[in-house]
Amino acid sequence: MRDLDKEETYLVDRKGLAVELRDLVGSGPTPADTQEGKASLPGPYGLLAYGEAWWVGRLLGLPEWTEEGTQFLLEGGYDLGAAQALGLVAETGKARLVRVELPPSPLNPYRYLRYILLAMGKAEALSQVDRLLLEERKRLGPEVPLEENPAKFLAFTLLERTPLFYAPGYPGLAEAAQGLFARIGKSLSLTPPPTALEFFLTGLEARHEQGDPLAAVLLGRGAEVSLAKEILESRVDTVAELPPPEDGASPLAQALALWYRLAWTAYYLALLYGVDPGDQEVLSRLREVT
Repeated sequence: MRDLDKEETYLVDRKGLAVELRDLVGSGPTPADTQEGKASLPGPYGLLAYGEAWWVGRLLGLPEWTEEGTQFLLEGGYDLGAAQALGLVAETGKARLVRVELPPSPLNPYRYLRYILLAMGKAEALSQVDRLLLEERKRLGPEVPLEENPAKFLAFTLLERTPLFYAPGYPGLAEAAQGLFARIGKSLSLTPPPTALEFFLTGLEARHEQGDPLAAVLLGRGAEVSLAKEILESRVDTVAELPPPEDGASPLAQALALWYRLAWTAYYLALLYGVDPGDQEVLSRLREVT
């Protein structure tokens, strides 16, 4: 069993993803002429988000298209050409088209979100996100020992198990977590369909009898999470609960803080499996052909 508190365990992190995780807050592009509390780009706003940026569209709930103001197009990562095609359509509209493309990284959702919030003059919302992420960082890094590090502890809980993510209060968070565990943790995970409780009651019944090593990860609080826990306790190996890090924070900040903790968890899970948490060469080849 690999030890997450020993330096040699981290030698497989050849691309230094731990440094990128640690320095995530404040990274990424900034809109020109950004001023505290003022939009640097005129509204109303439309947002097309693809590839690594898809979750930003779900988080902000902006319309995809606008006839005036600013039309954002977030591309990059692995959108398989969808953003390029829609960019040609957007160029024919009256709204100002703003393209944002970043070098590939599984942590880019934060960077795209940061750019959009600053462009819309929502620096206060971004400040709350950053504050929660910095608070999380204090207890998630490699220097924090296992018994005090919730990400390390959760990684051990999920070792040799298939995570099932459920986040009813945060749009897209479960799918974003699934992406993190595939991209960083090199691990298969599951998300329920929209009829999640029916799926828990019926779809998992026979599988549990066959001894499938499933671990439910419940993100947030509320009646749906409580009911899911009651159902799942008899249908999976274990249930891990991740409440929001700060009850008074905005849902946006809470979602990003939970996502950040899961990013660290996926990182530690990769180390436990002895694989590099950085991107594999096959992803670089995929990007070249798209």
